[in-house]
Amino acid sequence: REEREAVLMAEIKAGNVPDFSRKFLTVRVSGIDAKGKLHVASYQVSPDYLAVGTNTDFVRVPLTPMAAQPIADFLQCSLPTRKMVDQIYKQADVKLEPKPLTVDRDALKTFVQHHSIIEKQRKGRRLGSLVAGIKKDVVITNLLQQRTHRVAIYGWHLLTGVPIQPLTTVHVDWYVDYSHGIRLVKRKMI
Repeated sequence: REEREAVLMAEIKAGNVPDFSRKFLTVRVSGIDAKGKLHVASYQVSPDYLAVGTNTDFVRVPLTPMAAQPIADFLQCSLPTRKMVDQIYKQADVKLEPKPLTVDRDALKTFVQHHSIIEKQRKGRRLGSLVAGIKKDVVITNLLQQRTHRVAIYGWHLLTGVPIQPLTTVHVDWYVDYSHGIRLVKRKMI
């Protein structure tokens, strides 16, 4: 795992990522505060989960938070919160049904197998569209202050909009499996 993640971090930092993933998309949200005042905000997110390769030959790469956070920092991004994951799902152009796997969840071959399943589902839909429902997001949460050395995951929404995975910090931070996805969020919010 450590060797694989070191190679992936180096490749991503060197720019070996699909062109379609470089164009971030805007998510617009609004809410009313405790005083009844309306606030409107927008932030930018990667259209899909972090991948290595080209537009014609790429694979989505699950990563531990120890690899994902330095990549996010390098790219001046953040990982999403649970609330952001829900907002992204609601505004996604392409919502795909989750396809859980049960064997060798943490094996590289399963990462590639799951990527192939997603690509079959996505067939006919434009690369660069906002895609959701295909992974559990590695998220940031205040729960990590109480449960150190853990990974926080959330999401993998069904087509009904209900997430399969509630927010959890049950796994140790070095655990990563095929279902984990890294969505990048630009640090500036308007």
